[in-house]
Amino acid sequence: MASQKRDYYEVLSVSKDCTMTDIKQSYRKLARQYHPDVNNGHPEAEEKFKEISEAYAVLSNEEKRRQYDQYGFNRNLFEDINFNSVFSEFGFGDIFNMFFGGGSEGGFSTRTRGRRQSRGSDITAETDIEFKESAFGIKKELEYPVDSICDECNGKGSKSEGGIVTCSVCHGSGQVRVRRDTFIGSIITTITCDSCNGTGSIIKDPCKKCSGRGYFRDKKRIKIDIPAGIHNGDRLKVPGKGNSRGSYSVHGDLIVTIRVKPHPSFKRDEDNVLFNVNISFAQAALGCKFEVDTLDGREEISIKPGTQPNTRITFKSRGFVALNGYRRGDFIINVNVKIPTNLSHEEIKLLKIYADGREEIVGDGNTGFFSNIKNAFKK
Repeated sequence: MASQKRDYYEVLSVSKDCTMTDIKQSYRKLARQYHPDVNNGHPEAEEKFKEISEAYAVLSNEEKRRQYDQYGFNRNLFEDINFNSVFSEFGFGDIFNMFFGGGSEGGFSTRTRGRRQSRGSDITAETDIEFKESAFGIKKELEYPVDSICDECNGKGSKSEGGIVTCSVCHGSGQVRVRRDTFIGSIITTITCDSCNGTGSIIKDPCKKCSGRGYFRDKKRIKIDIPAGIHNGDRLKVPGKGNSRGSYSVHGDLIVTIRVKPHPSFKRDEDNVLFNVNISFAQAALGCKFEVDTLDGREEISIKPGTQPNTRITFKSRGFVALNGYRRGDFIINVNVKIPTNLSHEEIKLLKIYADGREEIVGDGNTGFFSNIKNAFKK
């Protein structure tokens, strides 16, 4: 027993003046919640189940309950408790009949109905698409390796009807019952039969093409619909196009990861498309018109005289369609003014004249008409 124990009434969520019916009802509810079979053998659930079972074993016994109420925790409380008889008297198997649809057999049991149909594994694949294809969607052909149902034996695994016999271990059910002993008695669970892998049959005359497995390695080509607005790294699930495990199984799924190739000029920002365009100082100052590529083709843009660096020109609803939506983002052009670095002597002279006309100091500040006047007054 644990060194630190919670109050038994608290464990069962009942008051100290509760009736025996209250104790049984509360235990029935908690036992269904924390039984190890219901929680896949989770350690915390198992410990909780032991705790509530211990509390019930004491409080369901009138003499033990009286001792506990008078003296609290005492080792003598557990000396003559027969946990098996306690739960047998309680009819605990009935709880799990409701839960699993099975019966009890020397303890508790869980049972499934009929032979389980297995499922083939999923397949993962990748495919590359262009930037514009991700914007508008595309139907893409994909080839991939897959375990297909054998067409020689129709997935049965045997080349003759008489080559399949009933499994002698599970007697055709595909499952076996396993008993494990616990502190509260024997618990019987149902698991997949290892001898036939849950099929209920043994192949005595295996098919040569699939070697008795009912499936063989194959290659398939399918076309998948890639929706408009898909992002790089998004995954698409194609149901029923994964691996098979023969006639007694259902196909897994095909999971395709989409890789969008980068565009040399365009960048995606959510559903918007960003595009940088470079213009010269003269084009920015005087204005100009020229064509640029967009997702929808060539478009003419107009640069107004006096356009400043990082000016944005927006084409509304010319970007990406929202994935599984209908609204499009924008196509946004960022205007970058390039400053020339390698000027000819004549170009420098003209720019200095321009600067003098605007009384701007350029270069080292010692050249130009106004600079010369300033220098004359200094003498």
